[in-house]
Amino acid sequence: MKHINHLSTKSYFIDRTGKLSASFMFYQMQDIAWEHANILGFGYDKLRKEQQFWVLSRLLVKINRRPDWGENFILETWSRGTDGFYGYRDFNFVDGAGKIIAQATSSWLVLDAATKRIVRLSEFTDFPKYEESVFGENAGKVKAPQADSELLFTPVLFNEIDINQHFNTGRYIERIIDSYDFDFHASHELAEYEINFLKEGLPADKLAVKKQMVDGLNHLCCVVREIDGAELVRARLVWRRI
Repeated sequence: MKHINHLSTKSYFIDRTGKLSASFMFYQMQDIAWEHANILGFGYDKLRKEQQFWVLSRLLVKINRRPDWGENFILETWSRGTDGFYGYRDFNFVDGAGKIIAQATSSWLVLDAATKRIVRLSEFTDFPKYEESVFGENAGKVKAPQADSELLFTPVLFNEIDINQHFNTGRYIERIIDSYDFDFHASHELAEYEINFLKEGLPADKLAVKKQMVDGLNHLCCVVREIDGAELVRARLVWRRI
């Protein structure tokens, strides 16, 4: 069963182009996923009682266009079931004419809060499944970027920490997008990104973005922690010229 939200692009959701920002598109997907999980009986409050919590592991997003300021649109999501470890969830952004303007597929894990070990979703009874798949495949494994340039590490900020006391997943996307300068954004827009969330960022961390330009439009990125050099996320970005 699909779950649907009717949304509009608020002024505080847009970037300097007047369109819904890529990071707020992510936040809307995150929010509807949590909302639907609660409806299905597998939400934050339910898992918290069992000392468990959801974490996003992989995400693949393809963007035809982003909604304009004030534009009404629909965001729909559904669970595609589980393979025992991952829970799969897809998304459609649909405009007022019924045209799909962006799609995504995501892979989630449930962790034990004390041990940080993965909880098998096969232990959950009646885990929901809806057969439709937006891409016919799941988000994949992203390669590590190869780059020798000096990294600029900056502290984690208060608003970058989520309710689980970890670096907010959406903030990784913001850090990566913000690592590109204004001139690049003036001539490019994000058409696709695939991201793997690998390790937890914490309040005391200092982070930097490493980038490899595979070619002019295809880039590999990661967010690196200074203290141990760990890659917290890896991302594959596809840009288009505007």
